Amino acid sequence: MNKPINATRQQLLDCGLELAKETGLRALTVRGLCLHAGVNPGSFVYHFGSRERYLAELLESWYAPLLRQMQWQQQQQPAALPRLQAMLRQLLEFISEHGGFIAHMLLDAAAGETAAQGFLSTLAPRHPKLLLQSIVDAQQAGELERGDPLHQALFLMSALGLPALTQHIIAGKPMLPGLIQQAFDTYAIDPRHTEQRLQWALRGLRPMESQP
Repeated sequence: MNKPINATRQQLLDCGLELAKETGLRALTVRGLCLHAGVNPGSFVYHFGSRERYLAELLESWYAPLLRQMQWQQQQQPAALPRLQAMLRQLLEFISEHGGFIAHMLLDAAAGETAAQGFLSTLAPRHPKLLLQSIVDAQQAGELERGDPLHQALFLMSALGLPALTQHIIAGKPMLPGLIQQAFDTYAIDPRHTEQRLQWALRGLRPMESQP
């Protein structure tokens, strides 16, 4: 029996994400995807029309759950600092789960993959804007030191997200001196240690007069 139309569409998206997580977007071809999914190429064209439109939908469907979670926090959590903490935890969990794919996508974008470049160009008014607004709200509430919110966001992501993303990039590759590699292996993506870095980072951004 033929599969329902929506089931075929979802199968193509699921299989494409599976392949992209392994090899990145640049290596994902329509022919290879259809073979992997057991779908006729004509069905691919029917559902998506082109590789570019397919990859755009693939990336949006992958990203949408994170954005929904952070938008929910924005709507449901009026207190600025707890909201910022919750959003950062959600983002860190997403990076921990999908860091390998994110690393692939960044490398793909640098190599000229238009789908990756197009997706990244849409992010500024989305979850980064939610983070920046929470930083501004926490500053206005006197819970964070006054300063450029973008600079503080860069500091937070350097302390929190960058180690996890780097760990995914270097995993299985003997690129770093042993002691540094051990530090990444031990601390970069372990939830206990990411939470500790989160608390350290937010403590460092507290107003000076509230420091013990």
